[in-house]
Amino acid sequence: MPSIGWYFIAALLVLIGVILAVPSEGHGQEPAPGQIDYIGTAGATVAPGDIGDIIWNSYAKTVTEKSGGKLHIKLLIRGETGGEDGMMTALIRNRIQISSFSEAAMSRLVPEYMLIAAPYLFDSAAEAQFVMDNVLKKPFAEMTAAKGIVLHEFQEVGWNNIYGKKPLLSPADTKGYRMRALPSDTSQMFLESIGADVIHLQRTELVTSLQTGLIDGGETALVLYARGGEPHYAPHFMLTEHSRASGSSVFNKAWLDKLDPATREIMLTSYQTLEEQRADAAKLYDQELARLPTIGVTVHTLTPEQRAKFREATKANTSRLIEKISGRAQDIYGLILEGKRTFAARAAR
Repeated sequence: MPSIGWYFIAALLVLIGVILAVPSEGHGQEPAPGQIDYIGTAGATVAPGDIGDIIWNSYAKTVTEKSGGKLHIKLLIRGETGGEDGMMTALIRNRIQISSFSEAAMSRLVPEYMLIAAPYLFDSAAEAQFVMDNVLKKPFAEMTAAKGIVLHEFQEVGWNNIYGKKPLLSPADTKGYRMRALPSDTSQMFLESIGADVIHLQRTELVTSLQTGLIDGGETALVLYARGGEPHYAPHFMLTEHSRASGSSVFNKAWLDKLDPATREIMLTSYQTLEEQRADAAKLYDQELARLPTIGVTVHTLTPEQRAKFREATKANTSRLIEKISGRAQDIYGLILEGKRTFAARAAR
């Protein structure tokens, strides 16, 4: 599975206007328009030289190499199709054919995706990966296919945590605290459950809002926090590790279905393996966690008692999500519980 899922991490770290102004190495090497017959277009929003930029260019290069120079992927990876909402619309309408999205963006297509990030649903990365691979991929692939999207693979990002201008070690500390939610119902519900005053902001407004005091903290993935501007204004990072941040690599179904078998195989296999992607994600997570103290961040590892208070405050969230989502949510949750039991049984052997 590719690390292309990191496009959406990078997308949240930079202003699109800045990104659009800087050409990538891959873009600079492309022939003039009209000189290449592109088989398809990949859409993303990544910064020049970051991991997403490298991986998207690597994917395009691998497609060309595997096809003996016959197939080429056009890269629109500087936000040309907008943020995740714009890219999703472009993918559905077949203006782009390949992309990758966070679970929040995927939940707008398939609401059941919201359950993946339910608080304290998974107890370890290994458990989450087992359940997603062996239990969730098939039903989610069926639901995305019904919307014209092929789910190729889940992608690893890491744990979501909270940050602030002061230590936030229990729901007593977050009560009435002005915190920015991620763009999902799951995130908003989590922050509301721990008593925060939830503020809705675009990523591009985040640093300014911390500077002015409009917000004092928020929820985020660790890598996103470490590579953004938050550490300068909210230098306390709490390892609540309350939910898994993930992504999905996807294709436009109508486009993929029309490809001949050999071309389709190249499109689907020009990535890293799932194991390689997860290893890269875990390595990046550990590197950024170790780097935080060097940039002035105080990292707070919660005690079991402190963690239990957050878990208690949010224990009803999964039921609330199931009720809100409706559809197949209850069945999906049952599958998750079954997968967790299977994982536990195997681990006990």
